[in-house]
Amino acid sequence: MDVRFEDSRLFERAAASFAIGGAAGGVAGSLAMAATGSALAILLLLRPEKACLGRWAAAAGCCAAVAICWQVAPLAGSPAACGAMLGLLLTIVRRDVAAERGAAPLSPFAVALAAGLSACAVVTGAATLPHLSAALATIGPTWVAGALCGGALGLWTALAAAPLHVRLGGDAIEERFAALRLSLAPELRALAERAVIARRNASRAVPEGAGADVRAPIDSLTAAALDLAARAAEVSRASAPEAEEHLRQRVSDLAQRAESSGDGPAKQSYLRAADALSSQLEHLQRVRRVRERALARLHEEVANLERAGFALTLLDAPGSAAELQLLHERLRDGATVLEETGEIAAPAIRARLE
Repeated sequence: MDVRFEDSRLFERAAASFAIGGAAGGVAGSLAMAATGSALAILLLLRPEKACLGRWAAAAGCCAAVAICWQVAPLAGSPAACGAMLGLLLTIVRRDVAAERGAAPLSPFAVALAAGLSACAVVTGAATLPHLSAALATIGPTWVAGALCGGALGLWTALAAAPLHVRLGGDAIEERFAALRLSLAPELRALAERAVIARRNASRAVPEGAGADVRAPIDSLTAAALDLAARAAEVSRASAPEAEEHLRQRVSDLAQRAESSGDGPAKQSYLRAADALSSQLEHLQRVRRVRERALARLHEEVANLERAGFALTLLDAPGSAAELQLLHERLRDGATVLEETGEIAAPAIRARLE
């Protein structure tokens, strides 16, 4: 089973935010305040989009409320509740960013596991870090000891949410290519591989904040290109040059037999057989034209994907809204053109682009 760790950059930034916020709150000498600092640091350091700000602020507020209750009226389950709330805050952050980038939604199991591990991290920190803080206070300022322990608590909690970034199962387009590549001729296999590589490069180059508007057309074009390669391979097997030459020879042979035959009914039968084979020959020639058009379209779509990847590397990340919109329109135009090529595109391609 394929296991992937997605969006490592968000994971690293969230861990750094939790550690910095925890250190800031830990200066007060309380792990509860360290947890509050970690929750608030998410809002200050990750700078959520306007559409997500309300949810992030509400979740951070709930975390802060639970942490303050832990500080004011500590109970046996207060650390666990605080840790679980911090895990859910990270879940909301991860879910919103994944939705913005067009990724698959989080599984309930990953959410539950992250919340549980975050709770365990805070419980462990509540049991061990006060002793570490007391030991550090004997060799340095108390506020430094509190900051170090608060930062450690925030870092542990963020690391415990790693299941939110783990995906089981392969990428659908990568799996499609792996299943298809052995059935493709060398030329088609090389084009399909270029399409998949171009999609990987473009996906890595999509700037933060671009969202699914750019990613979805790239995935659609890549999937359509693979379907197009499969269609071209299918018609290639039905339009082998040797089959066309064989039909020509048979038509010529039947025509000679009809010309040399002295029997009227036999001559007519020869001619009808020649006509039937001529129709089959015309159909074979149409199939070859379809293959040629499919191959040409595949070259075009691979070039478009490679162009998209190159264009994305030139963008200035979130500040290039106009360039991103233009690129999105070009990608959608390419998908629409591919969809409208009715003689070439198989139904699977048209359905995928709708």
